[in-house]
Amino acid sequence: MNIFYKQSAEGKSLRVCTLPFILFLAIVACNHDVPTPEGETVETPRRIAAADGKLYVSCYRPASVIRIDTASHTVEAQCLLGTCNPEGVAVAAGSLFVASSWNQTSNGDFIYDDKVYVVDLTSFAVSATVTVGLNPQQVKVIDENHVIVNYEGNYADLPGGTAIIDVASLDVTQTGLHMASMSVCDGKVYGYSTSYDSDMHPTAEYVCYDPATATATPILRDCGVTRPYSINVFGGNIYLTTDGGYTSNGDVQCFAIDGTRRWQCEAGMLPSKVLGLGDGSAYVLNEGTWGSNNASLSRVDLATGSIDNTAFTAANGRGLGDVAQDMLLYGGKVYVTVSFSNTIEVVDPSDNSSVQIRIL
Repeated sequence: MNIFYKQSAEGKSLRVCTLPFILFLAIVACNHDVPTPEGETVETPRRIAAADGKLYVSCYRPASVIRIDTASHTVEAQCLLGTCNPEGVAVAAGSLFVASSWNQTSNGDFIYDDKVYVVDLTSFAVSATVTVGLNPQQVKVIDENHVIVNYEGNYADLPGGTAIIDVASLDVTQTGLHMASMSVCDGKVYGYSTSYDSDMHPTAEYVCYDPATATATPILRDCGVTRPYSINVFGGNIYLTTDGGYTSNGDVQCFAIDGTRRWQCEAGMLPSKVLGLGDGSAYVLNEGTWGSNNASLSRVDLATGSIDNTAFTAANGRGLGDVAQDMLLYGGKVYVTVSFSNTIEVVDPSDNSSVQIRIL
């Protein structure tokens, strides 16, 4: 989850959540009933991971993770978690690590969790919880022995940070860094933090963190991207997306690891992830704005930056739906979670065609 800053009545710059209040209401108001084998209902799919022919998707209502078989496209099981919304998920050493982030009380107050749930994949039940920091968001695999979690604090007086979990002992090591978004490549963690001055001018600081030596190296010092929306690193390049000010299309910018800019192109509304497809191209996931059904999937040539923002719609005769959240390449298919449409798209990169899973 990204952040922005606003001016308080006292003149202080306060960090707050980028999701508008109407989006919080949408989470509560969404009313699809989705039966699972246990008889619970589920809605608002968020983040996605995969292993051994199964998809694992975090869902807001109820706070849970569902398991989907990739062959039959059916929901097989559901693991209920706590009372806060689950976000990032990652599979490591036979377990699923799920970030438990925030929720809102009936009187409108926000509450924040500080845990990562550990779900055993064999029993598909919670086996442990790990305290990492307030309001955890993304969970990424560093290697077979470690996962990393970023947390955002309470967007006011309690700051965010980044923690590494040893998947065997469940010991936690704090890195001393705050990363609003992060990407792992070849055992190193790339991320950024953002801040605003008294005139609301944004600044972003980029870093590469090496867990093996516990050292952080500044990167992209002169890249000129002061308001990033996500960072994605693969194939020897760093891809930054920007949010377009939430009123217009954002863009994707490609940099070599040494910071040399390679290209820039305009994507869709709120581009939030760049996913390499292994053929010299990548999908760009554009979240879209809530209630507008304008989430989209673009395809970009990684050598030239030439982008096709109609790749998905031209192949399928429709858009993605209402707020796309995450995507994953697994088994030759790209799986996309679309939160308020309560769907998961199964996209074939060979022709951009898609089969839609409704978690009903």
